[in-house]
Order: sequence, then C-alpha cells, then structure tokens
Amino acid sequence: MSAEYPRDGEANDRPFTTQTLEEALAASDDLETVVDVDEPTQQLVLFRLNDQQFALPGSAVSEILPSDQPVYYVPGLPTSTEGVLHLRGKIESVVSLHQLLGLPKQEGTPQGMILLVRAAGMTSGVRIEQLDDVCEVAQSMLQAPPETLHPALRPYVSALWQIDERHALALLDPEALFDAYQQGLG
Repeated sequence: MSAEYPRDGEANDRPFTTQTLEEALAASDDLETVVDVDEPTQQLVLFRLNDQQFALPGSAVSEILPSDQPVYYVPGLPTSTEGVLHLRGKIESVVSLHQLLGLPKQEGTPQGMILLVRAAGMTSGVRIEQLDDVCEVAQSMLQAPPETLHPALRPYVSALWQIDERHALALLDPEALFDAYQQGLG
C-alpha cells in the first residue's frame, strides 16, 4: 500500500495526522512559533514591588508563602528586616527589598506574599506585593542589563527580559541582594 501525497495547495485539506512535517510547516502562516526544544531555559518567579515587575531565578526560590503567614517584629533589627517568621521549626528573617533597590517603602502594614529565597549561604523570606507568574524563559531572551539602568538597581540586576516594546523585566541576582543585606546595605 503506498501513500498518496497531495499536490501543492492540498496539504490543508488532509487531516493533520497524515501530513508530513514539511507540509504542516508550509501550511502554517507563522513559522516563528517553532521553538528550538534544545535551547536552554531558566525558570523565573515574576513578582511586583511598587507596581514594578521583577523576577528571581526559580532555582533560588524554595517556597512561596501565603500573605497571611505571620511575621513577628523583633526590636533592634535593621530597617530592611520586616521581622521573623516561624516555619516548620525554623526561624527565618523576612527582608524588604525596597530600600536596597531604591524603591519607596510601603506605608502601613506590609501586605503580599513571601518568597523563601536561598542564596549567599542564607535562607530568608522576601516580601513581595504581588506574585505574577512562574514561567520558563529561553536563555536567549535574557539580555545583559544596559548601562542606562538606574544606579540603585545596577548591582542587583543580572539580566533584563524584554517582554515587548514597552515592557522589560529585571532579573534580580539573589546572591548580590543577600550579600548586600548581610553587609548592612539597605
């Protein structure tokens, strides 16, 4: 039994399962949607601080804690430390990135989820205002931060992800953030 192949223009009339790869690609209007499956990707946790989008590498975020997670104030802690939380028998600090990143601090009681982040030899909670997404991004989509990046952000941004013509997202370097935190910066 021999297979009969359609002539030009007939590929769209046949069921998808009987088309060859070349026929299916030729019938597709948008060839740019083909993705190289061997391209390395990076998992990102997308979030907001002061209505600005940021991301942390998914490999550094071990857990996403709900907004109702109790955080306890401890007198004498630096202003960049919101307090501590008790999680499965361990006490972890909760860090606010606002001062370190040059963002205005939230007024009132901090709201939002907490990302449990491991970097620079420590584990700490990082308060975020809103969790946007957890996604995989092709490494080729991440660009080096430009020289025009705000000076307060420059030491802590490892890459930019240009989402569209008007929106870019800063990928934060958790090692640099926690190193600065341990040195008392921010």
